[in-house]
Amino acid sequence: MAAKLGKAGAGRRERKRGDKAANDSGEAAAAATSKRTAKRPAKLQINPHARKLLEESLRTPIVEATISMQDTEMYRAIEPKLVSGGLLTNDPIVFSGDSKLFYLSKDNAVAVYNAENGEMVQNFSSQQQQQQQLAVPRLHPSAIKAMVADPDAAEGHRVYTFSADHKARLWDADSGELVHSWDLGSIPAFAVADPTRPGQFFCALWHEVARSASGDKNRYSVCRVVLDRAADLAGKEELFRVTNPIGLVARQDGRWVAAYSKFRIQLGHVRANGSVVQHRWRVSDRVSVVAFHPTEPVLAVGDWRGRIMFWYCVDDELDQGTEDRSVIRRPHHWHAHRVNAVAFAEGGTTMLSGGEEGVLVLWNLATESRDYLPRLGSDIIGIAISPDQMYYAVTLRDNTIRVFSAMNKALVSSLQGLKFAQRGAALGRGARRTGIEHARLARALDDDPFTTGLVVHPATHALVLNGDPGFIQVFNHLADRHLASVEVAPFNRTGGSSSEAVSRPHVDLVQYSSDGTWMATVDSRRADAARGLMAVTESYLKFWQLDPSDQTYKLASRIDSPHAGGVHAIAFQPVVRKGAPQPGPAGLLC
Repeated sequence: MAAKLGKAGAGRRERKRGDKAANDSGEAAAAATSKRTAKRPAKLQINPHARKLLEESLRTPIVEATISMQDTEMYRAIEPKLVSGGLLTNDPIVFSGDSKLFYLSKDNAVAVYNAENGEMVQNFSSQQQQQQQLAVPRLHPSAIKAMVADPDAAEGHRVYTFSADHKARLWDADSGELVHSWDLGSIPAFAVADPTRPGQFFCALWHEVARSASGDKNRYSVCRVVLDRAADLAGKEELFRVTNPIGLVARQDGRWVAAYSKFRIQLGHVRANGSVVQHRWRVSDRVSVVAFHPTEPVLAVGDWRGRIMFWYCVDDELDQGTEDRSVIRRPHHWHAHRVNAVAFAEGGTTMLSGGEEGVLVLWNLATESRDYLPRLGSDIIGIAISPDQMYYAVTLRDNTIRVFSAMNKALVSSLQGLKFAQRGAALGRGARRTGIEHARLARALDDDPFTTGLVVHPATHALVLNGDPGFIQVFNHLADRHLASVEVAPFNRTGGSSSEAVSRPHVDLVQYSSDGTWMATVDSRRADAARGLMAVTESYLKFWQLDPSDQTYKLASRIDSPHAGGVHAIAFQPVVRKGAPQPGPAGLLC
């Protein structure tokens, strides 16, 4: 019996020792796992869509950053923020009701400017937008899709914004405070005010994706939206539906609204009893812009052939909808390329148009004569006329806004952002483009890549980088202000019937001497841009000297084809040789 008890006690002691060993081994394994986890590097994930856009624009692959766990806390405090730059030309500018201010949707925020001098007076966005703002334009889910100014200035300057987070917001532009917000229930693509009903708008709201053999198509509902400050939910009444719209406009009397896509125009006649009569047309020439004449029963349709066709199709007497109804059409043709913008002055006797030629055309419809504002520097993509008819605001593709006096056509103010911002934004909108259009944009980036990098000017500490084709831009990133553009390689912007036939130069490199008195540039023309610098057909090394009288660089000398395979890098010798004339470069390595 004692032997049995001894064996049982020994068994219990063995089990205890086994359990203790197991516990010790488990703790050791956990400690080892924790130690391995502490040493394991953590990857900073990059948004795949953002990575693709950056790689396409910079032509350089972006890799994920790997850091050790002990450095995680330090890197966690580093967050990308948009401190300057951005796209000013998402949409045409919007004037306030009294024409004293104008508003720009700058990425995810609203910027307010003085119309007389172009100075920014306010910049605001919602708290959610500020917290989630990204450095890559147009990727934020709450990007502003449309803006409409409140025409009643009795309560101060106010502006409505419609965002991709399904929200409509009313802002006090004087203080930057949010007055009210409404839930739209869907993503808005376009919004225009109903001129006869305050607080009511015509909006194109996303409805569904229609899948077909030819590809997916986004269908939108054109609705009358009522924004009542006593409610948080917007009132909606569907008028008609459209597929893949590229624009929405309304007539001044609020009885007609038009939505258009590339080869289709749809008109809705809103009758007094609230019913809607629809009229649809299919067109053979690709549509680029549509505008209502303010007094005549005319719809102006701009196309890719450079024509502005007056359609006499606004008929209040028609009680039934029509399909491809025959209408009288009258052409107005001056533009050699696509018409991007059309606007009418209040009385309807003056029409403004612009396109790829960079010329603002002023049509006197009463006398059938034309006047011009030429050489604006880039393609015109938007035109806005102030409510008091005193200002013409022109939006340019190179991220520039110019405001002209309607009286004497003199330049009143000018805003210029980063020239390269519009290229990244164009690719950012690629999700809503066809594969052919996206390929065309990618080829445009290949044609004009970001090769200079960010060069710091030694005297002003401003950033110098690629601008328009053939130009470099000097930009103050601290004040968010354009300083200058230097035309390194002049060229003719338009030629023939296709702008793609124009051979555009590209500034490959730029560098400065240590005191900033000399600048060296390399520009080239390439037979095949996708093959990079190895495919150059012409290459020029140029030296520029600073003129102290006007602080501009003047061309001093040029070297043709300095290297057979193109120039890949240049650098000034950092010190000046003894006995060299002052100022002067010590030498350049390339």
